Amino acid sequence: MSNDMKRPVILCAGSDKRQVSAAQALARLGRVYCFGTDDSAEGTAMLGRLSDMPEKAQLLVLPVPCNTGLRIPSSAGALDCSELAEHLGSGALVAGGMMNSELRNFFKEQGFDTADYFQNEALVLKNCIPTAEGALEIALRELDVTVSGLPVLIVGWGRVAKACAKLFSAVGAEVSVTARSAAALSEASSQDHGVFPLAELILNAAGFGLIINTVPAMVITAEVADRVSGDCLIIDLASKPGGTDFTACDARGVRYIHALGLPGKCSPKTAGGIIADTVIQIFKERSDSNVT
Repeated sequence: MSNDMKRPVILCAGSDKRQVSAAQALARLGRVYCFGTDDSAEGTAMLGRLSDMPEKAQLLVLPVPCNTGLRIPSSAGALDCSELAEHLGSGALVAGGMMNSELRNFFKEQGFDTADYFQNEALVLKNCIPTAEGALEIALRELDVTVSGLPVLIVGWGRVAKACAKLFSAVGAEVSVTARSAAALSEASSQDHGVFPLAELILNAAGFGLIINTVPAMVITAEVADRVSGDCLIIDLASKPGGTDFTACDARGVRYIHALGLPGKCSPKTAGGIIADTVIQIFKERSDSNVT
């Protein structure tokens, strides 16, 4: 058997800007077929129809997010998971981002393994950089003042918040951080950021031209919206439903952007490569664990 025939067969299906770059990078691992992606990927075979696939796949890679039931968005229209399953070999691995329980249960009932690559710690950490860069891109585009010298408030002190604080500081912003944890505030202060407890957000909200929220809970309330300055922009990076009272902001004329999926929108090539690296790692780990 040739070395190429020993390589795993991979099916990349579904539409997302990251998916094409992921498919191209996955060609390092195996023979890659693409269906329903936005464009063709170098080193892969583009399928006009799923029925054109000549062999069963050991790995199915779905886009992110996979959280709308059993239908996968694609350039060819919504893909039915039952149709995708027909082209998978016994015990195949199905990898997707933000996979809902219905999707995971469906493939498991069909005898396939599943993995949500967006739960991988390494991917989460790597994604923080394009997320922060995406937030900076929004600020540069939407604000009519320079970010350098701008008072910027970061709400929260998780991975994304730290990446944003580092990047915005590097371009000259006057970064402050608010968080619930005293330990978080102490760490932020040690990096020369201004700090105050989240409980004091209402008192301090008026002092910033840009507020970046990373907390997936309602922290920028109507009361906070009442206090922000008229030219302030809120960029909410938290997953749905976000941490901002958008209705209150609309009523008060406060500008906001709920910026979801920034890696895929702002740095799809980098983000796709991160996904591919993670999927390759997961596939190799699962394969090694099955060796007796």
